[in-house]
Amino acid sequence: MSLSRLFSSLSRVTGRALLASVILPATLVPGQGGSSAPSHSESLAVLLLPQGARIHSSDTFGEGAAPGHYFFLESGDRLRLFTLTLTHPMGARDLWMESWRSTRVPALRGQARLRTAAVGMNHLFLAGEEAGGTPFIRSYQIGFKDPDALTKPILMGRVDYFPEADTTPVRRLYFDQKSRTLWLAYDSGRIESGNPYLVLHDRILWTDPAGYLPLPRETDLSKGPSPLLKPRSLSRAPDACFSCRYYLVSRTEPEGQSRPSLPVRAPESLDSTLGMLPMGGGMGLFMGRQSFVCRVPDPGPHARIKECRPTALKDLPVAATWWGNRLAYLYPPGRFSFAKSQWTIVSINPALIDDSLVRVSPGKKFAFRSLLAASGEHYLLPQGSSPRPQTLSSDGRRLVLFSRGHLYLIGTHSSPARSRPAERGR
Repeated sequence: MSLSRLFSSLSRVTGRALLASVILPATLVPGQGGSSAPSHSESLAVLLLPQGARIHSSDTFGEGAAPGHYFFLESGDRLRLFTLTLTHPMGARDLWMESWRSTRVPALRGQARLRTAAVGMNHLFLAGEEAGGTPFIRSYQIGFKDPDALTKPILMGRVDYFPEADTTPVRRLYFDQKSRTLWLAYDSGRIESGNPYLVLHDRILWTDPAGYLPLPRETDLSKGPSPLLKPRSLSRAPDACFSCRYYLVSRTEPEGQSRPSLPVRAPESLDSTLGMLPMGGGMGLFMGRQSFVCRVPDPGPHARIKECRPTALKDLPVAATWWGNRLAYLYPPGRFSFAKSQWTIVSINPALIDDSLVRVSPGKKFAFRSLLAASGEHYLLPQGSSPRPQTLSSDGRRLVLFSRGHLYLIGTHSSPARSRPAERGR
């Protein structure tokens, strides 16, 4: 049987039904040619999503409490939450059983407006403004009547919160799965199109002070979530820093204490309007009109972002994530000579970035893309792919990326990692 006929026979199901799918290498996907690039595309597996499953570029993406469980919140005239569950039927390594289900999210009241959302650990969070402009945050628990039967998800335990900064809209929600914390970035009027945060192993660097909402350690779906009262505003450090544009906050909440927002000084030329991405070793990639790779300090008096090295616009990826002890970057077509028409995922040990960066003289550009081309491991997506950068993630073993109608999987990396234990994945 040809591959195209195989896919055709496997796809004769509705978008909400179960589907047994065969994982194929990227070079074997019908209609997609292989490549002679110095890549590891033979390790990249492609899964065709069920018929009717479509991932939009504006969908809010989140990971479930267990590997193979993903959420997609579709906004528009009506809010719908989709869940995708992937399991191996009878332990077959190259077969997947899929469940693509959706549920309606209750409409907001009156003229209330949704600004941002986050999904994670079987919780859905919404944030916006009431009709009079008062900001709100709403949470639901995501449950299933019969999880073993992969039934339709249900939303339970609705709780509304009103931030202490009740006159400032919440611009961005970020759910920190490691620390089980929902972070609230308040709208400061700054124009930013990328992530306003940089997640390090023990702290987060923010472009503005933010509030937070810790998730309870244990909840009971039959009773709803534990009452959390209201999101907490970050207490400012006692020493004001009016010229500071960045703030550090701990990912670990001290017993009985709040998490202070510690100001951090930065070079005037440092710009992060296009967002910040991890570089390992306590470093970050600051993307904007001018882009730099800089070292982020530990919290403390007179903390300063330093050792900044400029990097070219053509060197910038569109997404990044930790993959075990390695970092993975997503690049659009044309950034590498061997991938002129294909999206590329590049994996690299962050110790190599650190080693290369210390050899760059002050004022000289850091050739980040050249380092990735020479020392990274490359995975070429099939031609015609339309990846959703916000879905690039990892459960520690597999690297995951969704496109409009496909799921790309890369298995456990076998190379030894040399990065320090404190810098292991998020």
